Amino acid sequence: MSDEKALYWLTQVIGWFLFVLLILFQNFLLGQVDVGIVSFLIVNYVIGIGLSHFMRFVILQFGMLRMKIYQVLPRILMLSVGTGVSAAVLIGTISDLFFEDAEEIMVMPFNLLLELVVPFTVVFLIWNILYFATIYLKNYEKEEVKNLRLEASMNEVELGNLRSQLNPHFMFNALNSIRALVDENPQEAKAGITKMSSILRSSLASGRKQFVTLEEEMKTVQAYLDLEKIRFEERLNYSFDIPAELNSVQLPPMLVQTLAENAIKHGISDLPSGGDVIIDARRLNDSILEIRVMNSGKYDPIKRKKSTSNGIGLTNSRRRLQLLYGTKSNIAIYNEADRVICDITIPLTPKSRFAYEDIDS
Repeated sequence: MSDEKALYWLTQVIGWFLFVLLILFQNFLLGQVDVGIVSFLIVNYVIGIGLSHFMRFVILQFGMLRMKIYQVLPRILMLSVGTGVSAAVLIGTISDLFFEDAEEIMVMPFNLLLELVVPFTVVFLIWNILYFATIYLKNYEKEEVKNLRLEASMNEVELGNLRSQLNPHFMFNALNSIRALVDENPQEAKAGITKMSSILRSSLASGRKQFVTLEEEMKTVQAYLDLEKIRFEERLNYSFDIPAELNSVQLPPMLVQTLAENAIKHGISDLPSGGDVIIDARRLNDSILEIRVMNSGKYDPIKRKKSTSNGIGLTNSRRRLQLLYGTKSNIAIYNEADRVICDITIPLTPKSRFAYEDIDS
């Protein structure tokens, strides 16, 4: 027996037991409890379960669960009335045949019989309403899960597309750095190629992952900045301030790397005397991590917008964070004194808001 069927029968047994128990309690208050009353209530209990199960059969047989609300309501009413009449007739007949001490029911005047039919009709109407409400709620939840899974699938595809944009973008920038060294300093160009191969191995590996540790990300960033330092020489200095306890924190791959590239491309390269790139990380609280990328220079939104019109870079990073974390993440970029500061805030728990385990729960 499936879990759904087991739950259905458990609800049937408990529900009708409580109904009979309520009637028994009313008789107890009136001082009318005896063996005959208990036997009569057992009959009510069995008939209640049998007829309500028959109603479920009718509902499924005629496809009433697939009908619109305005189509279902009159059918529920008619089904409840018909079942209520059937219950009254069955109970009345059994009472007249087997309970000699009880008052004969089937020979009662019509108005008294009606008083027996109405309560049963109301009970079966309530049963129908609860049954349909439960099924509709269950179907609604299934549809919600289906929609969330579809949304998760679509966002995974988009994340994959965004990650696939990052690697060519990064390789293009790194190759440009080596190209600039080929004529000026072939020896340094060779060292740059060695660095490049190390960075590419890390980049290609991270391209298959949704998250990497902060330590892994910073190794890639350091290798990239070492490569750029070959080109810029004393014009570029960099430093990291990453507490050891944050090394295992997970974040999207190439996130800090992309912002480090922006710091070089839009900051250091525009300054004749060069400048500094400083990257630090800290906990804002128990659930939020802040990573700050600072570089010498000035942030010009208009110029930056033109240079990133292909959607790669800062826009790409913001979109990735939005897909992974929703409103729980942010990237803010602004000027402070003679520095450009880019603050990344992300949850410490690396779980996508569309992760399947969240949907299933």
